[in-house]
Amino acid sequence: MARDALLADVQATIRTHQLFAPGARMLVGVSGGGDSVALLRILVLLRPTWRLGLRAVHVDHGLRPESPQDAAFVESLGRRWDVPVTVVQREVAAACARQGWSLEDGARRIRYAAFCETAEAAGVQVVALAHTADDQAETVLMRLVRGTGLLGLGAMPIRRPLEDRWIVRPLLERWREELLQFLREEHLQWREDATNKDPRFLRNRIRHQLLPLLARDYNPNIKQALVQLAQQSLADYAYLQDAAGRQWRRIAKPMKTQAAPAGAVRAWTVSLSVSRFLHQPKAVQRQLMRQAIQRVRGDVGRLEFRHWIQAERLFQEPRAGSLDLPGGVQLRRESDRVICEVLGPQRAPAESARLRLSRPPSTLA
Repeated sequence: MARDALLADVQATIRTHQLFAPGARMLVGVSGGGDSVALLRILVLLRPTWRLGLRAVHVDHGLRPESPQDAAFVESLGRRWDVPVTVVQREVAAACARQGWSLEDGARRIRYAAFCETAEAAGVQVVALAHTADDQAETVLMRLVRGTGLLGLGAMPIRRPLEDRWIVRPLLERWREELLQFLREEHLQWREDATNKDPRFLRNRIRHQLLPLLARDYNPNIKQALVQLAQQSLADYAYLQDAAGRQWRRIAKPMKTQAAPAGAVRAWTVSLSVSRFLHQPKAVQRQLMRQAIQRVRGDVGRLEFRHWIQAERLFQEPRAGSLDLPGGVQLRRESDRVICEVLGPQRAPAESARLRLSRPPSTLA
């Protein structure tokens, strides 16, 4: 039976990747679309065996006239399956206009923030999302089109921390068609979001135009190839993280600092030994820089390839200089050390990297 096979596959995924333990209290993101309805139904079916405490959260982005009907549909599922539902309303368009975000990026940011707030209020540590293998393939291709590195090619991890919680994706190894077949066999309905076909959004163009073209004219198994690329990239990136972690104590010295001049507050500073840094392979160097920025800022932010090139120049040039990076991060060369820090709220975040050296840089090999 298809349902039993799907449940067995999802349980194997949960166990293999240790997504959660029996007795877990879990928040489930439910948009009302097919994937999220399938996820909620699967977790409801697994609830007795795994002793799960489930709560659903639906984020109304305020972008479509029919969004109240989507929320009402999710609430009806909750009543039917005895799952409490929290509906969070957000004015995404207005927030994106204020922050300068695209609708695609802003909706994602706001949605994840709503998940965290709801999880905090409900006292749960696990947030389950309904991303599928199809979503993974689309994400890899999106990042290839935009330009990315090894971490970006890894796309969506099946389990990752978010603030003090864990985001888990129990359906990431399942294809969307499997889930739709499951819904049909269960005689379950779902909501169709018209914006999922809007060609203004890059993901939709990837899904409805580019992927079908690649499958038809280049590789009929292109989605599987992209998913495999993500899996390999995540494994390789984990190795680099481990390699950089082994060198971290030899090269980096994190420290708390006092208030900086002109009122800019430097909460954390990381000092990197230039000579030891330059003895590392380039891939490890970049991972060390990434870890330093994460230590002082909390995340890497909107770094691009050109930022890494300019940061490398700062390490290679044997003189004082500084580099401003997006998010208010500054790298400053002092003799045999590069200082990584974030200047506080009285300093405007840098939108693009600016490299300043004590004299014009020499030609780099």
